[in-house]
Amino acid sequence: MNGDSSRFEVRAWLRKAALVGPVLLLALWTDNGRPPAAGSERLREVRVHGHRLDPGWRPPAFGEEEDRDGGSERERLDRWIESRHRAAPGVDWHAIEAANLRAALARMAAPARGPQPVWHERGPVNMAGATAFTAVRPDGRTLLVASLRGGIFSGTPGGKAWTRLTDSLGSYLRGFVVSSPPETWVAAAFSLRNAQVYASRNHGTSWSEPHGLPPLYDVYELLQDGGDHRTIYLLAAAFAPSGDVVPILARSRDGGLSFTVVYQGTSYEQPGLWTSRISAGPLYLMSHGQLSISTDQGDSFSPLGAIDPTVTRTVLRGSEAGAPTLYAAAGQGSPSDLYVSEDGGRTWEKRFHSSGISLLGNSLVASPWDPDLVLFGFTNGWRSTDGGRSFTQINDWSDYYADPAGNLHADVRGLQFFLYRGQETLFLPTDGGTYMSTDGGASVHNITLNGLPNAQIYSTWSSSASPDLFVAGSQDQGFQQSIRPRGGRPGSPLSTAQRISGDYGNLTSASHDLADVFAFYPGYLFFYSPGGDFESSVFAPLPAMSAGSFFATSAADPDDPSTVYVAGDHIWKMRYLGGEDFAQTQLPQSFSPDNKDYVSALAIAPADHNLWYAATFEGHLWYSRDHGATWTESESTRQSSFFYSANTALLVSASDPLTCFAAGSGYSGPSVLVTRDGGVHWSPLADGLPPTIVWSLAFDGPATQTLYAATDAGPFVLDAGATTWRSLLGGSSPVLPYYSVEGVPSAHLVRFGTFGRGVWDYVPPGRP
Repeated sequence: MNGDSSRFEVRAWLRKAALVGPVLLLALWTDNGRPPAAGSERLREVRVHGHRLDPGWRPPAFGEEEDRDGGSERERLDRWIESRHRAAPGVDWHAIEAANLRAALARMAAPARGPQPVWHERGPVNMAGATAFTAVRPDGRTLLVASLRGGIFSGTPGGKAWTRLTDSLGSYLRGFVVSSPPETWVAAAFSLRNAQVYASRNHGTSWSEPHGLPPLYDVYELLQDGGDHRTIYLLAAAFAPSGDVVPILARSRDGGLSFTVVYQGTSYEQPGLWTSRISAGPLYLMSHGQLSISTDQGDSFSPLGAIDPTVTRTVLRGSEAGAPTLYAAAGQGSPSDLYVSEDGGRTWEKRFHSSGISLLGNSLVASPWDPDLVLFGFTNGWRSTDGGRSFTQINDWSDYYADPAGNLHADVRGLQFFLYRGQETLFLPTDGGTYMSTDGGASVHNITLNGLPNAQIYSTWSSSASPDLFVAGSQDQGFQQSIRPRGGRPGSPLSTAQRISGDYGNLTSASHDLADVFAFYPGYLFFYSPGGDFESSVFAPLPAMSAGSFFATSAADPDDPSTVYVAGDHIWKMRYLGGEDFAQTQLPQSFSPDNKDYVSALAIAPADHNLWYAATFEGHLWYSRDHGATWTESESTRQSSFFYSANTALLVSASDPLTCFAAGSGYSGPSVLVTRDGGVHWSPLADGLPPTIVWSLAFDGPATQTLYAATDAGPFVLDAGATTWRSLLGGSSPVLPYYSVEGVPSAHLVRFGTFGRGVWDYVPPGRP
C-alpha cells in the first residue's frame, strides 16, 4: 500500500480549488491604491471563480483529514464546538450539561402528567449518520448499534427498521459493551477534556455512574474478559490528586456497576490494552513500548518483550489464533508504526509504517481465528491478509455514492469481530452507518442504510409552499433534500437525497422556495439551485479570514436572492454572477481587533433593510443603520458585561426593526438577550432556561412571532405573557442537543434539527 495515497485528498483538492479561483485573499483598494476610509462605498468588486457541480463531482470527505494546523477537520470541529461553549474561568460547562442531561432523562422517565408535546420525526430514514460501536445482545441474534453521539438502536441485519432504545449519553462514545446476566450496558462517553462511564440495567432507559472511578480526562479502551463477560476493563486517562493526567486501568467484576483501579501510570501517555474476546486468557498492557502480562486480571503484571521505548501512544490488538499473535500500532503522538509479535509478545517485528495522523490506531482490529487478517480504518478501510506486511484498500470513500449499500462511507471507526450466528463476522461502523462483512472485510454491506434515523443536523431550510420539502445541512452526510412522500400520514418520517457530500451548516435564503439557498462548508460557499435545479448549483471558495466560524456566519440579502453576506473578521458581500462566478466585496468594518474575535451571528431587519445587527464570538453586539457601511457597538457590551456569551444567533422582529434577540452561551451569564432600541442597549431574557448554549432562535411565523430556541439542553419556547422559557421535551422528542430551529407557518409547525436524531417537527397546541 502507498501510505500517502489517500491522506492528502483534501489538500490536493484545495490546491486545485486555489488554482481555479484566482482570488482567495481579498485586498481592498481605492482608485489611488490606498485602503478606503470607514464607510466608503468605493469598494472594488473582485471576481471569484467557483466550481459547477458536474455529475459525479464531490468535495473531499473532511472527517479525519489533516488540516493546515496539523490537526484533523474533526478536531477542528470539536475545537469550534468547544469554543462556542464559552464560560468564565473555573466554570465547567461539561459538568453543567451532564447535569442538564440527567435532569432531562429523569423528566422523560417520569410518569407523564397532563397533555404532552406533540412531535413528528421527519427523518432522514434512509441515510444513517455516524455510528461508533456494535454489540450482540444475550440472545445471540439481536444487534445493538451505538451511534457516535450515544443513541443506541436495536435490530437485526436485513430488517426494515431499527428500534431506538435510548437517545443520547451527551457526548461522543469511546466504548460500548453488553454483559449478562443480568443484561447490563456499559458506555464510555467523551467530550473535550472530560469523560464519563455510564451503566444501565434497563436497556438505556436510565443510566448510573459506576462507583470507584476517579475523574476522567479521556477513555482509551473498554474491553470485556472473553471468559467472563461480567468482568470489564477500562483503560483511561484520569486526573490525579496533583492535577496531572495519568493513565489508569480499572476493573469491574459486576458488569460495569462498580470499578476498582488496579494500575496507575506515572506520566501522560496512551498505553495499549488487550485480552481474549472468545475465551479466558491473560491481560496484556503495553506502556512506553514495554509489554507486560497479567494472569490475575490486572492485579499484577510481569514484563514480556518490548518495542521502541520512546513511543507515547499505543493501540494494542491481538488474534487469539497463534500464541497469540499481537499487533501494536505505536508512535510518538500518533501510532504510525505497526509492530507484530507471533510468539505472544516476547519478540516483535516492525512490519508497516504510515505517516498519517492516528491512521493505524483509529480502528485497528485482528481476526480471532485468522492470525494474518488485520484491518484498520481511517478515511477509508484497509485490509491485510499477510499479518500486516502489506495492506489493500477496501474501497475509496468516493465510491460510496455509486453504491451506498456495498461501499464503505468515509471515516471508518470501531471495527469489531464477533462470532455472530455461528459465523465470524466483522462489523465496520462509519460516519454513514454500520457495515457487516462475513468474508473478513473483502466485501461489506451496510446494515443500517434504512431505518436507523441518527442524522446529525446543523441546519434546515423548508419550502413554504410544500412543508414536506426541506433541505438540511448535516455532519458527514452532506447537504440533503427531502423526498416528497407518496401517500402516508401527514408528518410521517421522510427519506432524503444527498445532493452533495461533506459537512454543511448555516443554511439561509431570501425566500422559502428551496431555490437560491446558501449553505456553508468549511472554507467554502455552496449555492444551491440558483437556476431551479441541482445542476445549476455552484461551490465557491470563501474569502480568507483571520478568524471565523467552522461554518461561516451569513445573512441572505432580502433584496437580492443571488447575494449573501458572509462574516468572519469582516463582512463580505458575495453576489452570484451566473455560471461559476461570484463578485466579492469586503465591507470596511473590522470586528477582530485582536485577530481572534469574529462575527458569529449576522441579521438584517425584515422591516428595515438598512438596519443590521452583528454579534461576535467574544460577546460584543453591534448595529448598523446604513446597510452595513458603518457600525456602532452597543453600550451594553462596551463594558464587556456579556463577555462570556459567545453569541451564536440573532433574530430580528418581523414587524419592529428595533427589536432583536441575541443568543449564545449561558454558563456565566444570560443565554438570551433582547434589545428594544435597535441595538443600543440589551437586557437579559433567559428566565426559565437552564445554564446551556442556545444555538438557534426562530419565530413560529411573522404574524404570531412566538419565540423558540434550539439548545444543548433541548427545545424551548418563550411564554410571552410570563416572559419565561419552557422546555418542550416530552412525548416522543429525543433527548440530545438541538442545533437549529425554524418556523414553518404554512403547516403551523416549528421544525428543529437535532444533532443525532435528524429533523423533528413540533406542533404547537391548538394548531390544526
